[in-house]
Amino acid sequence: MRTYYLEEMTWPEIEKALAEGYKTVVIFSGAVEQHGPHLPEATDAIRAHAEAGDFAKRLGKALAAPVIRPGVSDPHMPFPGSITLRAETYMMIIEDYIDSYLKHGFDTFVLASTHGGNMPAMEEAAVRCREKHPEAAIVTGCSMADVMQMLAEAEKNEGLPKGVCGGHSCEFETSMMLAVSDLVQMDKAEAGFMGGLTEEVSDKMNTEGLRAVSANGIMGDPTGATRERGMRFFETMQQLQLKIIKEKLERERKYLW
Repeated sequence: MRTYYLEEMTWPEIEKALAEGYKTVVIFSGAVEQHGPHLPEATDAIRAHAEAGDFAKRLGKALAAPVIRPGVSDPHMPFPGSITLRAETYMMIIEDYIDSYLKHGFDTFVLASTHGGNMPAMEEAAVRCREKHPEAAIVTGCSMADVMQMLAEAEKNEGLPKGVCGGHSCEFETSMMLAVSDLVQMDKAEAGFMGGLTEEVSDKMNTEGLRAVSANGIMGDPTGATRERGMRFFETMQQLQLKIIKEKLERERKYLW
């Protein structure tokens, strides 16, 4: 396979791939929102692109759709440059993706997101699309709870202080970006809010915006991030997604076919 990205393929290549059994489309969502003073606004979208193509290859007989770049990012709007979609808009985009690919003969769809704010709407979109297309297999990847558990385990495995992988522009995400992009400005990296993503903190973020919790937009401490650690984190993230999605696909396919 020359590329696993549908947007990089020609239509004859896609037609040939379908004939060879590539019937699964991996649809990753990102975001265009603030990521502190050291990471670009497109961080989640950049990560989503890198993870989607790699994931499609690992999954087998799968191709990656163009990343849904902006997402549901209301808590980040107090920071200049952030873009947010209404949840309904975001869900309609997912529905249109699936409607389009079904017309071409794809029958299995994997939804995943590098931005936690998308996940509730992504799950709802999956439910709607299953009701609309009962003949298709539609599954979702990691939940926010899965990600936060993985971050805690990553801190422990790497011997990092508790809280540095706080969930946004942190040690984990900055290291991941160092592994897949050259847009990180480590000289501007600094610690942010270190109190953890408790229910109280989450409620405050959703009602008052992230800036009310973290003045610089960071949850955690990215100052120790490295490319080497980012490569390990990338592998950890992909293995977690693969485990969750393979289990869901197996259940879904047994039910449908």
